[in-house]
Amino acid sequence: MVHDSSPFNVTVAQIKTKLGDVKSNLSLIRKLSSQIRKSDIVCFPELATTGYALGRKWIELAEEIPGTVTEELSKMASEYGFYLICGVDERGRGEEAQNIYDSAVLIDPKGKLVGVYRKVHLWGSERKYFTSGKSFPVFRTKLATIGIGICYDLEFPESARILARKGAKIVFYPSAQPSNARKMVEIYVRSRSSENCVFTAFSNRVGYERNLSFFGESQISSPDTRILAQAGGGQGFVSAKVDLKVLDEQRRLLPYLRELEPGAYST
Repeated sequence: MVHDSSPFNVTVAQIKTKLGDVKSNLSLIRKLSSQIRKSDIVCFPELATTGYALGRKWIELAEEIPGTVTEELSKMASEYGFYLICGVDERGRGEEAQNIYDSAVLIDPKGKLVGVYRKVHLWGSERKYFTSGKSFPVFRTKLATIGIGICYDLEFPESARILARKGAKIVFYPSAQPSNARKMVEIYVRSRSSENCVFTAFSNRVGYERNLSFFGESQISSPDTRILAQAGGGQGFVSAKVDLKVLDEQRRLLPYLRELEPGAYST
């Protein structure tokens, strides 16, 4: 796929989901999507269609891809004319039907499913219910080559490095990061951008679920560590223009990817 070198607009949204109410959450995603103007790619948080603190109910609500949830998301992407990334509760197909995955879908502006990323690094009780993904794919779009991680993946620098080495120019992190992780996330988002010379787009939850509070502060970071846009602690979204010329210039100044020495990294 040929990439357009023109700058493009990125939006990260943050929502307060209704726990276990897929219909209500899809309506909320649609409502916010309808308010976003002139964005080329929009990212919603981890498990945005179901809510996060579900335990065994994750199994009950998991749905195959494609399915009714992704069909509805596809309608939104085509109606509003942007690429859409959204966290979903996925059930495997065929031999994987007994597995569920903490996943994110990427849908193009015509409503076509481009790909699915399955969260590799599972946190805490997620391990009781979800099956870990096994790879970090990149997705080639008309805007740029895109990488996706989910929440806890952000805290493992290897994941962003793999995506960057595969050609990702921007990495999205749909997330449900709790309030006690605020300071760490602030560092991680900028670090992943700087050390890999990529743009990083972090989309986080807000609100409360059971014993969890989510701090929001969704943000978009440039390879030169600038925060291009950052939300507060309430429901909504922020947008920023991404210019890949900044990335190219930063990779000339700081050739981290070119000057890696993987032969010395063996443990």
